[in-house]
Amino acid sequence: MLKLIFQTLWTRRRRNGWLLAELIVVCVLSWIMFDPVVTLTYDRHYPMGFEPDRLCMISLDVLKPQAPGYDPQATDSASLMNAYRSLMLRAREHPDVERATQIFGFSYLSSQGSMANMYRAEGDTVTDGVGAFLLPYLPHTDYFETYGLTPIAGSPGQAQLSDYAGDGVILTENALTALFQTSDPRGKRLWNYYDGDTTRYEVAGAVSTVKYRSYNRPSPLAFEPVRKIDINSYFPGYVNILVRLKEGVSMTRFLHDFKPWMLQNMRAGNLYARDLQSYQRLIADGEFYLINSVYRRNLLMAAFFFINLCLGVAGTFWLQTRTRREEIGVMLSFGATPGRIVRLLMGEGAVLVTLATVVGCCLYLPYALMEGLSRNGADWMKVVPCWLDSFPLHFLGVSLVVYVLLLVVVSVGVWIPASRISRIAPTDALRDE
Repeated sequence: MLKLIFQTLWTRRRRNGWLLAELIVVCVLSWIMFDPVVTLTYDRHYPMGFEPDRLCMISLDVLKPQAPGYDPQATDSASLMNAYRSLMLRAREHPDVERATQIFGFSYLSSQGSMANMYRAEGDTVTDGVGAFLLPYLPHTDYFETYGLTPIAGSPGQAQLSDYAGDGVILTENALTALFQTSDPRGKRLWNYYDGDTTRYEVAGAVSTVKYRSYNRPSPLAFEPVRKIDINSYFPGYVNILVRLKEGVSMTRFLHDFKPWMLQNMRAGNLYARDLQSYQRLIADGEFYLINSVYRRNLLMAAFFFINLCLGVAGTFWLQTRTRREEIGVMLSFGATPGRIVRLLMGEGAVLVTLATVVGCCLYLPYALMEGLSRNGADWMKVVPCWLDSFPLHFLGVSLVVYVLLLVVVSVGVWIPASRISRIAPTDALRDE
């Protein structure tokens, strides 16, 4: 069968040459279109590292001076912090709530903002350091339990990490590995240098690797305890309470029932609960503003190109197959079965696709080596490594995606007319010609 396929292709080499050239051009264009889509799709589906399904965020705000109940004596930071903690404890007492913690600022998991530091392992004077997102938290507020962040071997437990208030940081496992080439946090120290000032930290513990944003692979994270803050500087919009629902509680029902309860009970001093949203909604909003437009644009362009690919390439092969009625009639008259004819024609298409993919990828390779392959995320961040970071694996992986898509399209364009023509009577096929 394979020998006959090559003989047939060579016999029709002039027509097949044009088909091959068309497929090569389509292969190169497919590479350009699908590489960023494959990269971003893989990163979006990489595990988050924590479970946001049972998390909700309560947004707080401060009363305006003209508002009813405003207390001019409770505007200092200490009074607002006491009210902040009171509202967190009140939320924790709700029958549907398992945990609650205080979240302030714009740097938290899946937020639209961020803070970052460059860290070096103690004694390291060679490397440029490791960039890590910095997430501040208030000690003694069940921070790690509420998020569901899991301590790794050798680290204190969740309660000890949440209560930690020393001059150190808590790292994610991938940050620990990037800095020290080990996943054991015990006895480790690091430092960072900024604006002429060197600060040294102990590693107080470590948790499993988590994603800072849903559309990137996990980057190094450092959680730093903050014992005192000026809460006035975080209004409006950056003072929140994170709650984790109890197992089995419906998120839809909780959002419906909690909002009226929140409006009546979530007020202390000059602080009040302004809004409530699920963490999944918060993640979706972040994606909408920061990545969805780019992802949807690439996806729509790839879909538009793929539809035209189907219509163009499949249509070309459809017409080429239908013009071979006389040849198929001769084969039928000599006893060839319909199944064998279909396999022959589809084999020819598969060979052309394989040759076109090899040639097209070889033509694209110099450009890929010069410009690099698609990346998603900051280059200075050491994200969790995967096959996308290896040029050979990345190139072969996307090439395989392009090959499969071309193979499917061409196979459809050949199989439908071939299956019909192979079942007509030999005399009818010869008479039509």
